Amino acid sequence: MLLRRVWKIIPLGSFALGMMSLCFLAGAAVIFFEVPPSEFLQKAFIGGRAWFEKQHTPSPSPGPELPVVVSKNIDKPEKTFDGFTLCSLIPGSKASLLNMRGEVVHQWTTTFSDIWPAPDHLRGKIENSQAAIFYCQLYPNGDLLCVFHGPGNPEYGYGLVKLDRDSNVLWAYPKNVHHDVDVGEDGRIYAVKQRIIDSPPRGLEYLRTPAMVDSLVVLSPEGKELKVIPLLEAFRDSPYSTLLEMLRPPSRYGVDRRPHLLRDARKGEALHTNSVKVLTRKLASKFPRFKPGQVLLSMRSIDTLAVVDTDSASVVWAAQGPWQGQHDPQFLEDGRLLIFDNLGSPKSSRVLEYDPQTNGFPWSYSGENGSPFITTERGMSQRLPNGNTLIVNSEGGEMLETTRSKEVVWAFSLHAFIATGRRYSPEQVPFLKKGTRARP
Repeated sequence: MLLRRVWKIIPLGSFALGMMSLCFLAGAAVIFFEVPPSEFLQKAFIGGRAWFEKQHTPSPSPGPELPVVVSKNIDKPEKTFDGFTLCSLIPGSKASLLNMRGEVVHQWTTTFSDIWPAPDHLRGKIENSQAAIFYCQLYPNGDLLCVFHGPGNPEYGYGLVKLDRDSNVLWAYPKNVHHDVDVGEDGRIYAVKQRIIDSPPRGLEYLRTPAMVDSLVVLSPEGKELKVIPLLEAFRDSPYSTLLEMLRPPSRYGVDRRPHLLRDARKGEALHTNSVKVLTRKLASKFPRFKPGQVLLSMRSIDTLAVVDTDSASVVWAAQGPWQGQHDPQFLEDGRLLIFDNLGSPKSSRVLEYDPQTNGFPWSYSGENGSPFITTERGMSQRLPNGNTLIVNSEGGEMLETTRSKEVVWAFSLHAFIATGRRYSPEQVPFLKKGTRARP
């Protein structure tokens, strides 16, 4: 009788939604309290996340071949650092080099199936519309390194490819490379790849599995694998191993103060390494604690910056700070680091200049003299040669250039998620046709 009354009061759709929610909560509770079916459900959550994102990733709509500037907000030529901005947008498998007016002066175009017709390193069929260039780095001769991402697999890293200036494939590295790539002075390539493990490494038995884990990889200039450094083990075997304690399951009685960490943990990602930067000999003198060739990494899942020595395969320095969910740390010429802080400020995202010697923050920008910018995912920042800073608000689809005094001197918006935004000086792109100007 009670059930009949419930059916009369609650519409069928609402009842079904309620039952689905109850089942989800029950599954989450199983994972949280680690009762026997938790491993099976965790695998299902990792796979389900990939399926869900695939259903909600917009397919490229037909339109012009070039990215379209939706609104050009600010341009003060007398105060900008004029150059060419390399950008890649999601969705899409194109990379474009823009002048200061937002006009395309060169473009690289490819498809995932042209690079990997039968990708053995991924699971199932990969649609071209679901594979995007997430990051790209330009060589002076017009060659381009491209990191592909996609939502169709539990591992969203789809691989690394090198194109020539005419978009021909020079070589491809068929591993689950994701997020970022950098090139050392000797031409070696540094990237990060991911894999799913079913059991935790020795000494890290508290890590929930299955889990997505990262390794730093070193490649030859021709794309041949030279070295693989598992990053959990590099932390475990260092004086900074205590930072991994953040990966312990939260106490059932405690309150998690960092919701994004809990969200990343539910995705099954142990570190979510999202940036790779190699210290050059030129800058090494400004960082007495580090050596040339050591690699600066950003681990979003533990809000940590770390430097890895590739010879010893160990973390030699690590730090946490006010930043949260950070991206894209950069070595600066004054011995400081530039950090895109996604979630550390309560009102907006921000860019921080951090001094690892003093733990001070000599400069920051969070939209004080313009509009606050907020991107929970991605985000980039770059210190330009004239002292200005280029900022990429990925989710907001905007790029802006601000001075040291926090005056915005250049900005425009694109109708897309901006995955890459990097400014190159005219001297860094000699492959462009003679007469191509940064500011026509």
